[in-house]
Amino acid sequence: MKGQTEKLTDAQLSKKLGSCQKAESIGMLLGILCVVSGCILMFVKRDIILICVLVFVGVALFLLVAKPAQTKKKALLQQQLGGYFRAELTRMFGVEPAAPALPIDRAYLKAAKLSAVDFTECTVTDFHEGEHKGLRFSAANVELRRTVEEKSGPDNDNWMTRTETLFRGIVVRCKDICDPALDIALNDMFQERKKGDITDPAAFRKHFTAHTADGREADDQVTPQLRDLVQKLEASSASAELCGLVLRGGDLTLALNTRYVFADVPEELDLRDIDGIRKWYTASLTGMERLLTLLWESPALSGAGAEE
Repeated sequence: MKGQTEKLTDAQLSKKLGSCQKAESIGMLLGILCVVSGCILMFVKRDIILICVLVFVGVALFLLVAKPAQTKKKALLQQQLGGYFRAELTRMFGVEPAAPALPIDRAYLKAAKLSAVDFTECTVTDFHEGEHKGLRFSAANVELRRTVEEKSGPDNDNWMTRTETLFRGIVVRCKDICDPALDIALNDMFQERKKGDITDPAAFRKHFTAHTADGREADDQVTPQLRDLVQKLEASSASAELCGLVLRGGDLTLALNTRYVFADVPEELDLRDIDGIRKWYTASLTGMERLLTLLWESPALSGAGAEE
């Protein structure tokens, strides 16, 4: 029927997705090589024409090859597997409300101040609001960035503008999960640290600031149970690192730097494996179930416990 999307077999979809992924990878790789080569030549050989050509070709490869391939890849995934994705989301977390009660958007992210450093750009994808064992929650994959101006060039006499990624991971909101009396926001201070560096109070204070809604210090609310929760969150995956955690008015908001993606499949996954896509997608939802259970069962959210 005209207007309907043709349903592809797994073999047909595998071929199409594989072609898109290959074109995207080649376009990105060659584009990056051209731009990096142009930047290196700025310091080695000030051939303005050659530098401009390399940068132009690099940008063109990204815009004309990599970006269209990425767009087509995402469209194919939604057209052919979107029904499966939506069914799995509904099976695990119920029907999504027509109007979100727990939005995760630019306005909310600005107000929540999950990052100690203010962002200028943000991307929110794969937002979903649902319920897990009676707990109302919303979650999304989020990236926060800021624009930075710095000096560059051989003599440090030029200004260069670049975009710096502050946060890339998941943001989760939970309704009525903690003691309403709790009023604390933890923010990572962006200092280098290893896993397990936050086990004692002094080390924890070195890496995280704690404050109330009105900006007062809240170190007295950082209980052993809360430190234990942060450690468990960071131990949930090899790449997990807390960016921000807010407990306020009975609600919780979490920003966790991680390579884990919610309600999606990782970029590096071989998309020719269609059954693998389905398994990875379901696994991403199961990962959210485990995270919500970890939060729900944490004694840190009861408000009990005292600082050592």
